Amino acid sequence: MTEIDTAVPPASGGFLSRMIALARLSEGIGRLEPRRALLDKILRRMLLFARMTERLGIAAPQSPLMRAVLREAELGCLDCRAAGRCRRWLDGSSPDDDYRDFCPNEGLLAVLPRQDNVQRPYAPE
Repeated sequence: MTEIDTAVPPASGGFLSRMIALARLSEGIGRLEPRRALLDKILRRMLLFARMTERLGIAAPQSPLMRAVLREAELGCLDCRAAGRCRRWLDGSSPDDDYRDFCPNEGLLAVLPRQDNVQRPYAPE
């Protein structure tokens, strides 16, 4: 039987590493356990955050302060009460909506750098 290397690549960054670790943890827990539901919810919120940063063109912050702001925004998504509206906006189902109207992170996202020529922090690799 061939072994598959499941190590997280070192260049994958903190966010991707956290998502991979949570996904692996979730897979090891039975589907009916409450912990599994919580982990799956966290993963869904993290995916929404990744999609939001990609859609807004958020660049990978270079300074420690901007990295802290990005992390704070990521944590804000975990407790968001507008996840359904966010998902619809990201899917293009609510084209008239502006994320600033429902996103509790809009203030944090507004100060993060947006550049097309800089590597985005959560873009697909």
